[in-house]
Amino acid sequence: MTSAHIDTSDLSIVIPAFNEEKGIGVTLDQLLETFHNAEIIVIDDHSHDATFATAAARPGVRVLRHAFNRGQGASLKTGMRTATRDYVAWFDADNEHRPEDLARCYSAIRRNELVAVIGQRDNGASNLIRGVGKGLIRLVGRGLKIHAGHDLNCGLRIFRREMILPYCPLIPNRFSSSLVTTLVMIERRYPIAFEQIRTAPRIGQSTVRLKDGFEAMLALLRAVLLFAPMRFFMPIGLGLTAIGFIYSMLLALIEGRGVPLGGSLVFAAGLFCMAMGLVTDQLSQLRLNMLPDTTPIAREATAGAGPSTSTDREQAGRR
Repeated sequence: MTSAHIDTSDLSIVIPAFNEEKGIGVTLDQLLETFHNAEIIVIDDHSHDATFATAAARPGVRVLRHAFNRGQGASLKTGMRTATRDYVAWFDADNEHRPEDLARCYSAIRRNELVAVIGQRDNGASNLIRGVGKGLIRLVGRGLKIHAGHDLNCGLRIFRREMILPYCPLIPNRFSSSLVTTLVMIERRYPIAFEQIRTAPRIGQSTVRLKDGFEAMLALLRAVLLFAPMRFFMPIGLGLTAIGFIYSMLLALIEGRGVPLGGSLVFAAGLFCMAMGLVTDQLSQLRLNMLPDTTPIAREATAGAGPSTSTDREQAGRR
């Protein structure tokens, strides 16, 4: 199903753009052809080329321009706060994303009453540096037991706007916005889905550098420490206590000596890490509880209507 056959009047598409004069025109033309009544917002992050003029020449496209370069994440936050529709999607300005993939994500979030649908690219990275960076990010994510598919930082995604807006202050201004929002959705246990997509050839030069990959991994660690610090501290603590205990017992039993100082220090370090995890987990919950909770508790049923939520439908099926 394409968006030509569905109503997209409740959809806002946010496109961050920085020096994308070669790709922004093609991208907008495809979106305007596919999404006839969606709200399309381009955030020009103080480009030095004709990005702003090219986007502004397209009728029906809202174009905002930052007074100075702030970063991709800041552009996405500006766009989401400016959007006026119920659903807000992220879309790249370099032609890598395909409108038909966004149409499937949009249909899925509405059909299944989800909070977010996140793209999962099934083809490789556009260059070696980005491929290595994505591989390292996946490795860190798996080590922290983050179950978010094989693509943690795909930029094509769609949210219910009221659900993602409270977390805008947590999104970094530069890169890693995809990583952070993915973790937000997972750790808050919102109903989400992953949609397989394919990327098209990029138009123009990528602004992603090698150091941005390391910044992305640091952002992932910061996000984990904010939302689920026990994922980080507890495995380390358990590992250290186990090593210290086994080492101490082996020396005590085999050599007949008392508990060695080194084993005691390692054991104590493990206990300290677990205690640190408990403390930071409490601080994390306090901070997260300060955010407004926009989770819908229930939906009012109308006369003659069937079950309005997935839980209602399950109960109706059992009856």
